[in-house]
Amino acid sequence: MKSIKQQGFLLPAAIFILVILAALGAYALNITSVQQNTSLQDTQGTKAYQAARAGVEWAAYQVLNPGSTALVNCPASPTALSIDNFVVSVTCGRSADYNEQGTDHTIAMYDISATASFGAVGTANYIQRQIQLTVSKCLGTDEVPNYQCN
Repeated sequence: MKSIKQQGFLLPAAIFILVILAALGAYALNITSVQQNTSLQDTQGTKAYQAARAGVEWAAYQVLNPGSTALVNCPASPTALSIDNFVVSVTCGRSADYNEQGTDHTIAMYDISATASFGAVGTANYIQRQIQLTVSKCLGTDEVPNYQCN
C-alpha cells in the first residue's frame, strides 16, 4: 500500500482566518466611522442650538430696547443672519398690547422664533435647531418708569 501524504490543509485554514480577520477589521472601521459621524452631528447640533439662541437673544434685545419706554416694533421678519456658517432665520411677531387692571401700565408681548440650519435639506450632514421665545415689555408712562412696572 502506498501512503498518501496530506498536504495543503493548513493553506485553506490560513485563508479562512485571514478572511475572518479582514471582516472584523472592516466592521471595526465601519463602527469607528459611524461613531465619528455621530459625534460630529452632536457637535454641530450644539453649535446650531447656540446660533439659534443668539438669534432669539438678538431679537429680544431689539424689541426690549433697554433704556426706552417707547413702543418698539419687531425687526423686519424674517431676518436672515449668518453665524459660524449657520443660516439663522429670525421671525418676530407682536401680540395685541394689554393694560394691567387698575394701573396705567401697558404691556407689549412679542413672540420670537429663531431657526439655525447647516447643510442641505435631505443630506446626512443637515442640522437644524429652533428656539421660540415670548417676551413682554412694560411700557411705562412719564410718571412711572418702565422698571417700576410690576
